[in-house]
Amino acid sequence: MSYVAVTLAGADTPGEHLQLAAFTAMAAVFFIWLGRRQLSTGRHALVHNETMRSADRLIPPPPPSRGYRTGGRVYIVVGCVFLLPAVFNIVFAILGVVG
Repeated sequence: MSYVAVTLAGADTPGEHLQLAAFTAMAAVFFIWLGRRQLSTGRHALVHNETMRSADRLIPPPPPSRGYRTGGRVYIVVGCVFLLPAVFNIVFAILGVVG
């Protein structure tokens, strides 16, 4: 059964499993970081949180939003979904080296 799961994942060697684990772990870290930042500020991740000067006036940052906080939670869940394959690929890599 594990051989079928390995071939469906597209990885045959422990090295390929570790590469897939590294890629999915990086994606998980990015999405969790993005979600935590958006959840804590209540603003989009690319929007600055300080007042900016434009010509002769100050432009305040946008107010915090519940929608962006909800989006932050969604990003954290997506990051956790990416974290699961990383764990499975590490386990399969260890099983490939040991067994």
